[in-house]
Amino acid sequence: MSRKIFGPLSFATLTVCLASFCTQSVQAAELSAADKAVLTAAQQDQYSFIMFYRANDSATQAMHQVLQTTLSSRPDAVVVPVQIGDERERQLINQFDATRIPMPATAVVAPNGAVTTVFPQKVTPQQLTAAIVSKGQATCLKALQDRKIVLLCAQSGLNQPIPAGVQQFQADAFYKDRTQVVTLQASDPDEARFLNQLGLPTTKKHSVIAFMAPPGVMLGTYEGDVIFDVLAKRLAA
Repeated sequence: MSRKIFGPLSFATLTVCLASFCTQSVQAAELSAADKAVLTAAQQDQYSFIMFYRANDSATQAMHQVLQTTLSSRPDAVVVPVQIGDERERQLINQFDATRIPMPATAVVAPNGAVTTVFPQKVTPQQLTAAIVSKGQATCLKALQDRKIVLLCAQSGLNQPIPAGVQQFQADAFYKDRTQVVTLQASDPDEARFLNQLGLPTTKKHSVIAFMAPPGVMLGTYEGDVIFDVLAKRLAA
């Protein structure tokens, strides 16, 4: 059976109408202060914690305090406050459909434009830290949010080729324009949490594959010798 993956993503997928922050065709002169902050953060390989708020009430102050206390010492994160009544920030507010999210709310955006999660009303330091994900997870999230099928190959060696069945799936005329293959090293400690979340073993001497579909559904995990027909039939099912 298929199952949902990336727990916090499910809320973000339902509430966020996402386009990549780094690839929008908006002239620099037209960017708002918050847009510029998010773009600059992406260019510096930083996460943007966009805090949407309606009023400077106690809930807003509490969330902002947690954000500042947790992230102020991290070089990989910036806090971007956005008041949802500010017309200058209308583009960013509309991207997240933020007026429909319970306020205050924090959306977490990876450097590649993937939204890793959205926290409505309250957030804890532990949740904020967990929202900064590995490069492999951010790549998969971005592809899924771009409505692509993802074949994640956890490789046992640096020079290990992409499994033949995966190559055939990616090359197939029906799937090639909506499929992204992601590779990472199974032994990479930075990816250990992500691979464990997916249920992929990290000690095998061959590739292991996670087969995913948007918005965040795990279709199955397979050994490296999986054939094209098995993948195509599973997706069709």
